[in-house]
Amino acid sequence: MKPFIIIITFIATLGSAIAQGELLFRVPCDGITTDMQGNVFVTRDFNLDMLSADGTRQLNYSEPTHGNITSVDAGIASKILVFYRESGIISLLNNELSPIGGPLSLFDRSLMTVSLAAMGNPNKIVLYDEANQDLLITDLSLKLLSRTDITFPGEFHPTDMQVLPEHRIALLDTLHGICLFDFYGTFEREIPIPGIQAMQLMKDQIIYLKDNKLYRYSLPTASTPMNVEELETGHLWHHFKQFHIFKNVLYYIDEKEKFPYRLFLR
Repeated sequence: MKPFIIIITFIATLGSAIAQGELLFRVPCDGITTDMQGNVFVTRDFNLDMLSADGTRQLNYSEPTHGNITSVDAGIASKILVFYRESGIISLLNNELSPIGGPLSLFDRSLMTVSLAAMGNPNKIVLYDEANQDLLITDLSLKLLSRTDITFPGEFHPTDMQVLPEHRIALLDTLHGICLFDFYGTFEREIPIPGIQAMQLMKDQIIYLKDNKLYRYSLPTASTPMNVEELETGHLWHHFKQFHIFKNVLYYIDEKEKFPYRLFLR
């Protein structure tokens, strides 16, 4: 029986060595992102929690009267954007998760069908109007500065929008792939990769999730061809729901249990 026991022990040890991620916060979450300082933000219903890189809870913001949080953009630490699609509310928070002024009502501006929102820079907000297929740029009072009509053959229903301030805007549609625009809303190019589940826009590349694998898409220039490569995550047993990478750390939410994890990339 001893050889059999040794084999079982070896298999168990090998299994634990396969990267599974380190549990960050033992609370089911809906979304995850980071700021430029490495703080982690997770959303759950109408709660926004700010965690340290190791998962220690630092701050909480909660405003149940607005409904559940749809998305958070923490790319600009001094103005964290919290979007509530159902109530048409945008709240801007400082780095202490305290509101900057009162809530902004999209409905009061007759923007009834905005489905996505993000910060364009410290003084601009970018919106996507789903019903009219318009990309909108406003000031911090939601006064319209520019409008771009987006026309695609067939249906176009982006599920995520991310902005690299003063640089470019990316819209993710599962059917079409990723559509890129410059900071003024002018169409740049389409990345025709259907089936993308989630993305992260960076300066010269896009990380995207497809079939539970992460890929790096290097944005081509006039002199470089398209380049796609798979990121090595150590054969995760978990299935991703959402993800965000800060430096060499992958933060993700497990699709089944919805707990947030972190994994140090190779």
